[in-house]
Amino acid sequence: MRFTSLVRLSALIAVFALPADALAASSIRTSSVTGGLVVSGGSPSTMRLHCGPSAVALNGAVTRRGAGVAILGSRPGRDAGSWIFRATASGAGSRSMSAVLRCVSVRLPDGFTHTRIDLKTERATGVVLAPGATGTARVGCGSPWTATGYALDAGRSGDVRLAEVVPGRHGWRFTLENTGATPARATVSTRCLRSKVTASAPGGETAELRFDVSDLDFTSSLAGEGRRTETVGCADGRFSVATGSSVDSADSIELVTASPVRRRLSRWVFENVTPGDRFTGHVLCLRTGSRFH
Repeated sequence: MRFTSLVRLSALIAVFALPADALAASSIRTSSVTGGLVVSGGSPSTMRLHCGPSAVALNGAVTRRGAGVAILGSRPGRDAGSWIFRATASGAGSRSMSAVLRCVSVRLPDGFTHTRIDLKTERATGVVLAPGATGTARVGCGSPWTATGYALDAGRSGDVRLAEVVPGRHGWRFTLENTGATPARATVSTRCLRSKVTASAPGGETAELRFDVSDLDFTSSLAGEGRRTETVGCADGRFSVATGSSVDSADSIELVTASPVRRRLSRWVFENVTPGDRFTGHVLCLRTGSRFH
């Protein structure tokens, strides 16, 4: 297994002046971008989502995939505000999938003209799994950074799935499973946001903003059987950024999608559920009331 780090990215913010009492007002601006992709059998299809001007991408996630669609992987783009998804479909005809991109920008206090949001992406490459085997990888950001999102390159055939994705203070822990009949090589990535940003004014004054991201953890017992959905929300004043989950590997339950939805909510979709199956869920929630001081 090899760990790599992409070149650090940043978005220079020099717009959006606030009123004179801005130091007492929220400076966090969150947004979402959604998109859909029609996937045909044969060659893989690619979709790229972009945040709006001056916003950076915190996390990208698949929100829905049709029957027969295999998600080959996702990854942050080379610029600070994009995310890329790749998928393929089995059999004849076409299927569809959709995804969401969670974005953030900041508004400057009155009299301040510049700030910079710094990002980086850390990767564990070359995670090799034998057929039916599982493996674990931890991908961290470092103490000055907050882990906000993750991505998986599921191998050429898309046979690698995330059996467990658990956030930590500065990274994610992944448990990967090869569901195919041949060896597979996968890559997992962690999106990292520098926890503090500093605004500057022409006269040399500075103000600092800290991104406050908390981890909501819970365990739920799923009612019914077959295909089931669970939805959980962040507290008021928080924005759902990313989801994680883990299930008992001995159970037949399988995660289909896990993603933020709307503003505060996150949703998990499972199939092959039997009565009493349980899962542990995680949600990263960004406080939207933070301000420059």
